[in-house]
Amino acid sequence: LDAGAVYLYEANAAGNWSPAAYVKASNPRAFDQFGTAVALDGELLAVGAPGQNSRAPGINGNELDQSMLDAGAVYVFERAAGGQWQQVAFVKASRPSAGDTFGASVALNGNLLAVGAPGQNSNATGINGFEQDESRLNAGAVYLFERNAAGLWSQIAFVKASNTDAGDQFGGAVAADGDTVAAGAQFESSASTG
Repeated sequence: LDAGAVYLYEANAAGNWSPAAYVKASNPRAFDQFGTAVALDGELLAVGAPGQNSRAPGINGNELDQSMLDAGAVYVFERAAGGQWQQVAFVKASRPSAGDTFGASVALNGNLLAVGAPGQNSNATGINGFEQDESRLNAGAVYLFERNAAGLWSQIAFVKASNTDAGDQFGGAVAADGDTVAAGAQFESSASTG
């Protein structure tokens, strides 16, 4: 129930679309919501599963752990020469917490992966602040990851709003283009016009 899936479609030379792949998490569980967010760039596919419950931090940790409700995860797949999609990374926040919903939004641009966690609770502001703080419920955060020449992913930034506040859900939407990342915070309450 609600484990989630991703369906890929491709167009042929005549412009006709047909199913190309059916993608599942390597560890499907009920309510993981795999496929809540998807991003596709060339041969890479990132899939968010904000209901995933592993408490493992970082890259390729314990996928079978179920001890942190709705911490969230992102799965990265790469298309092989034969056209099959293979999972190449299981991505988690550097400090997962229950309810973070890491993976509620994802963006891919080349070797850059941006992941929104609108339920993240830190009161930090700006870049690489104190992630362990839990004093601003659902303030939200964005995590940036980079893939190196060997194909390995690592976290390069923990991003918060400049005016972090409870309930803002910063990171509810993300987009990436070149060296620029945009993050939405649909519940931000400032009356400022810019």
